[in-house]
Amino acid sequence: MAHQGKFISLVPEGSPHQVVGERVVMLSGITLEILTTRRIELDSWILKGLNDPFWRLYLPVSGQAIMWSGDDAVRTEITLEPGKAYLIPPRTTLHSWNPEPFSKWYVHFTLGPMGDRATPGIFPLDLTDQMAAALARLGEPPLAAPFPWASAGLVSDALCQLSPEVWTDRQLDARVERAMDFMHANLNRKLTNADVARAACLSVRNLNHLFNQHVEMPPMRVLLDFRLDKACRLLRHSDESIEQVAEDCGFPNRYYLSRMLKQHRGTSPAAYRKGQV
Repeated sequence: MAHQGKFISLVPEGSPHQVVGERVVMLSGITLEILTTRRIELDSWILKGLNDPFWRLYLPVSGQAIMWSGDDAVRTEITLEPGKAYLIPPRTTLHSWNPEPFSKWYVHFTLGPMGDRATPGIFPLDLTDQMAAALARLGEPPLAAPFPWASAGLVSDALCQLSPEVWTDRQLDARVERAMDFMHANLNRKLTNADVARAACLSVRNLNHLFNQHVEMPPMRVLLDFRLDKACRLLRHSDESIEQVAEDCGFPNRYYLSRMLKQHRGTSPAAYRKGQV
């Protein structure tokens, strides 16, 4: 968004540096975290209501697979084929099967608290020339490159193809975003409604009202989801022990984490850690 106005310099007074001018454009920042990039060969690929807290970028190499999202009973199937890319936002409920052996590259990544609040779904994309070149670089030896620059390029080019509605349909009240930012920054702390309300400059009553209006869940239930999301990311994409994951995510112990994960995600920490999709 373009914004004109007097440029405010952060150079300390008395510094030898001098920055004078006008701010012409200022774009908000984004955090891209590549969790993993892998190529897998699948004889059988059956997902039944998988729901993860991170983005997925699928890049088929050979064979064919069928996917759909949402309700298994009412579904619109999408065929995953080589030469296309498929971008899937967090919290998309996925189903799949493959009528023949299927090979793909996939990237798991996150965009930060607000960037991850995109409209769920499966979004087929064109494989641009730049993406094809990045995909070719992924296949060049050595496969274990020190930095995932090709993966970051693939993700960036794919995100640029998404319709603006994927983002704007999930916009939130700024006060709710403030509260969520505070939750994300303090997942390992014991938080109350009063703590979150104070950080968002709201009363507890208004905090509850805004969350029920815009998110359709109370604040503490949203906080639990954030903690489970982080736990899932650490279980799948780190070597931390389950005890350490529980501590990092604000759970009193591994047994409480296990109970919450089973109750709200239908799996155990050990089983989730073993999943490779």
